[in-house]
Amino acid sequence: AGRSGEEPRIEPTCCVILAAGERAPEARWLPASQAGRPWPLIRILGLSLAERTVATALAAGVERFVVVLGPRPEEVRALYERIAYRRGARVDFVEAPDWQRGTGTMLAGARAAVASGPFLLIRGDHLITPGLLERLLVGRLPPGELRIAVDRDRAALPDPERARRVGLAGDRVTRIGPDVRWWSGAEAGAMLCPRDLFDALDRAAGAGGHALGDGIRELVDSGRVGAVSVSGEPWADVATPTGLRVARRRLLASLARGRSDGFVTAHLTHRLSMGLTTRLAERSVRPHHVTVASFFAALVGAGFLSAGEYAFSVFGALLVLAAAVAEGCDHALARLTHQWTPRAAWLDTVLDRYADMAVVLAVTAAEASAASGGLRPWLGGSLAMTGFLFASYVTKEFALRHGREYPNDVLNRLRRRDLRLFGIGCGALLGVGFEAMVLLGGIAHLCAAGMLRRAWRSEGPFGYRTA
Repeated sequence: AGRSGEEPRIEPTCCVILAAGERAPEARWLPASQAGRPWPLIRILGLSLAERTVATALAAGVERFVVVLGPRPEEVRALYERIAYRRGARVDFVEAPDWQRGTGTMLAGARAAVASGPFLLIRGDHLITPGLLERLLVGRLPPGELRIAVDRDRAALPDPERARRVGLAGDRVTRIGPDVRWWSGAEAGAMLCPRDLFDALDRAAGAGGHALGDGIRELVDSGRVGAVSVSGEPWADVATPTGLRVARRRLLASLARGRSDGFVTAHLTHRLSMGLTTRLAERSVRPHHVTVASFFAALVGAGFLSAGEYAFSVFGALLVLAAAVAEGCDHALARLTHQWTPRAAWLDTVLDRYADMAVVLAVTAAEASAASGGLRPWLGGSLAMTGFLFASYVTKEFALRHGREYPNDVLNRLRRRDLRLFGIGCGALLGVGFEAMVLLGGIAHLCAAGMLRRAWRSEGPFGYRTA
């Protein structure tokens, strides 16, 4: 059960992945580099479909996986073993020699490996995302009931003719199958299953039905199948002509959801950052590689800016602008490839602060050299440096004390690093780098003060807690 005020959350005993199925040679629409592979080996934006499934289920709290193997079992097993080693997952394997008979026969072979329910079931040729599983796992699940993730937005289905159709009466499934005439949505490739499903599969097989849907219909007839809407959550059936393209598009679109970018990343460099993120993912570049590259770009740029001459300042400004673009890439790449770690986030924060201080000191030193002494450059530099540091400190301290992120309001977006790097870089190109830096430092101080004022004066979640 969840904490007070929260819905309970279901903890599945394991995740069964149906990795058996027709191979990609049947799919003439696939690129030549992808053809010939079993579906779990198909790569989407730098990760195999198998690794995306495992990483998504791990993020949902699943610790044990049962992978049902079909064609080319040695190759598929080796892939999942590598994934288990990298991701720290426990994976057991079940071979389904009669996998050609249907998905029900595949799943029936996993009976001995699934000790109890409910267990999570994911089709191996589907892209599943964390938000979809979160919806599936929230709420209470009556004993012996099966729950299916259903996309009710029929207009958004890329290939309705090939959809696994689901008829609904409220949240109860009344019909399921590709030939259902009156349907309310499509099965999205994931479901929570009771162990009773294995008995239903046996009954269906006795009547000549070997598909997973045949076993589910046995439970539908007894009123034991519910549905949860996952409309709006990215998912895709890769084993369809448009599936791979849809999967790529929906994954990239999902990066914009729930993000807390600043104004520059959100409105000016987003397209460039997403294009760069896509190419980095396809080349298996890790997020911390981008973090380190961004740091050195800012550091070298600071060296050029400190020279004081305009020609050098142009090179420095371009490098600082490159660091501003990279600022939107490392976080997006970590989300896209499921590679976020506390260690990488800590490294990003530390290197960002060092890079900021290097840029501020460089611009200040160049201004002091041009002004031939005086306190004005150093006072301006101190204003900028303290503003940049405190703008970051205020939000991190809020998250530490309140256990949640500060809201991504206008003040929070104005104080972000992408704006100050972009502003200093553009200012240096125009010959007013110092003035731009001081202005941004003042804005950072005002934002920090405004966030403190809002947190102090607001009621509800910002108010005092009484014993």
